[in-house]
Amino acid sequence: MAYITVPQLNEYTGNEEDSTLKEVYIASAEEVIKDYLGYDPLIQEYTHIYSGVGDYRLYLKAQPIVYLASITIDDEEYDVEDFTLDGFSIYKTDYENVFTSGLDNIVLEYTAGYDDVDLPGIIQLTTLRIASLMLQESGGNIGISGKTFADTSRSFINYSDYKKYLKPLDSLRIIRI
Repeated sequence: MAYITVPQLNEYTGNEEDSTLKEVYIASAEEVIKDYLGYDPLIQEYTHIYSGVGDYRLYLKAQPIVYLASITIDDEEYDVEDFTLDGFSIYKTDYENVFTSGLDNIVLEYTAGYDDVDLPGIIQLTTLRIASLMLQESGGNIGISGKTFADTSRSFINYSDYKKYLKPLDSLRIIRI
């Protein structure tokens, strides 16, 4: 599964040229997005180890959480039905501080992410934008583009810095401390 397809990139850019590099641009744009988000938004199964902080809520390393398969805290397995999923965290239904303090004392198996048909449009659009910028670079315009106006003035745009294109994804981002 990919965030976007080559035909979508062709339609977005108006560039119908046949090139195997377009798949590389798409894959690279996806990597930029994964690095920015802190996780891959496509659905997958995870087994993660966490360190508890003595709280009733645990923030997970991927989102949105679709299914909690198992939870073990301090070598004791808990019933997953006793926990509520809220997209990016889980918590004990009765708000008990079950996530005891400890180093690597919590093991979770869960499924998180979006099916490719449910992938948020903002992720697809960001992938299109970044992949199309990479495609522009392939024409020898590495990292900068210019526009000449009627009064002969020129404006240059640096497009190798993807920060402004990634900014709309902030609400989906997991920031690690």
